[in-house]
Amino acid sequence: MKKLLALALCAALLAPFSAVQAQEMPAPDAAAVSSEVAPAENVLPAGKSDTALSAETSPSPVPEPSPSAEVSETPVPSDAPIAAPSASMSAWARAGVTAAYEKGLVDPGFTLGGDYARNISRVQLARLTVDFYDAEKAQTAAQTAAALGVAVTADGSGALALSGPGSFSDTRSAYAELAAKLGIVKGSNGAFRPEANVTRAEAAAMLRRCMAALGVTEANAAPAVFSDAWAIPRWAVEDVKFVSGRTDGVTALMGGAVGAYMPLGGFTIEQAIITLGRMDASLPLTAVDAGWRNAGGYDTVRLALTFGGDCTFGRDRGAAYAGSFDEMYDLKGKNYFFSGIPMFYDDDLTMVNFEGTLTTADTPAQKTFRFKGRPEYAGILPAGSIDVVTLANNHSLDYLQRGFSDTVQNLSPVVAVSGYDALPIVTVKGVKIGFASNTGWNWDSAQQRFIQGAIASLRARGAEIIVFNYHWGVEKTYHSNATQQAIAHYAIDQGADLVIGNHPHVVQETETYHGKQIAYSLGNLVFGGNMNPSDKNCLIFRESLTLDLDTRRIVAEEHNAVPYRVSSVNWRNDFHPVPA
Repeated sequence: MKKLLALALCAALLAPFSAVQAQEMPAPDAAAVSSEVAPAENVLPAGKSDTALSAETSPSPVPEPSPSAEVSETPVPSDAPIAAPSASMSAWARAGVTAAYEKGLVDPGFTLGGDYARNISRVQLARLTVDFYDAEKAQTAAQTAAALGVAVTADGSGALALSGPGSFSDTRSAYAELAAKLGIVKGSNGAFRPEANVTRAEAAAMLRRCMAALGVTEANAAPAVFSDAWAIPRWAVEDVKFVSGRTDGVTALMGGAVGAYMPLGGFTIEQAIITLGRMDASLPLTAVDAGWRNAGGYDTVRLALTFGGDCTFGRDRGAAYAGSFDEMYDLKGKNYFFSGIPMFYDDDLTMVNFEGTLTTADTPAQKTFRFKGRPEYAGILPAGSIDVVTLANNHSLDYLQRGFSDTVQNLSPVVAVSGYDALPIVTVKGVKIGFASNTGWNWDSAQQRFIQGAIASLRARGAEIIVFNYHWGVEKTYHSNATQQAIAHYAIDQGADLVIGNHPHVVQETETYHGKQIAYSLGNLVFGGNMNPSDKNCLIFRESLTLDLDTRRIVAEEHNAVPYRVSSVNWRNDFHPVPA
């Protein structure tokens, strides 16, 4: 999964419930939802299939053009003034770095340390761009300083030192000052952050400005289309278009890896030097790609959200082991259950209704069906690429408050948990998606307060898309009732973007209401509560939303309700849903 859910979410879910009553478990006072402790947000990286849920960090540097990161030689001391051939660097980079030194694009007296595969700092890249500018102008840095009116002195090695006033409060680097005067670098609130590592977005901006200082302002080819263009800071979009659309006749100044640009990733010394070589070869080219600034793929982000129905891991109290979910788990393991649903693995986020408990508690509620599974079953969810669950249903308290608390604690490390006062926000491709879940047995003022409070709370915390998941309706009925419709319509009228329903254990209709989608019941999915349901039909609902990255509004919507079967065989439930 993508990120561990914080303890605050767990605390919100563990709020005491009302006393157990017959078949249905009452939820907490819905009015309290607007004052809950805000849970920590979850961050899902783009594409779920190949990476785990984790805290958002800058991606690792991506070598260009090869992913190889082999080190060819033992590093020399970092304080030695070394030329490229004696520095440690990636094997793929050596030829390009050596060529840049041989052409005089890099001052061999500039100490860059012994490891060129490490990230470059802002002051180091400022120095490299100034030296590159001087080399292309066939002049010295001192001459550039004089032309720009920057007062400098030279030390014994010929390196410049700033002798007059500077532009930045945190550095006296003459090269940072020259780069600023050339328009290559900028600061923030008077600071330059000289030792900060350069991100790939910053590198694109600095290198584009360096080319502009040399009179080149147009791309000569169509910019690349990157799968993570949504992650490029808006201020850097045109810069990335330029460096991916300006070529040396063959290769772009900066590209990506596996179709991604990784704008927040590091930019290494060897990458910077190789890019200078490409810039040098690109300077004489005069062709212009007329539409590069308006290239598509940079202004919207598309999210694929997938929803499944009722999931019960375990069995009813007193039910036989033979043929049960527990037996199938022991035989097949955690990867088995959702492996027949490819839609869960090729989307950006997946949510299901978790209907039951994962607990060692022995005291059940006084009701007909009491579902219970082993705590280890929580691992089935990440194995099935599921990111969010709702616990707002009539089986969460099957083993009373102890069972509910255990369930929350067992689920929270692997999925975001929604239900009643717990209103998680999950970040997908930079978009914050908020989730609200409740039971919908009644349409009354309390339900209205829940909807209003949930939306207000999620919006206040930055949610850009809001999904409601409701447990409602009448079991084994194939059409929604007036209560379901009233709740769904009201939620959308108040600002919800999607409403998903469950509980009837059979499929009900979908509806488009004011341009927003409602799926009233998706039916069962991996449902250990019934070893042979008479109706094995179910739906997987895919909602695809396109968001404008400037306005942060939904500009396009597509949806698809795909028929599935809860079992891959007809004569019993094998708890392995497959396409119908």
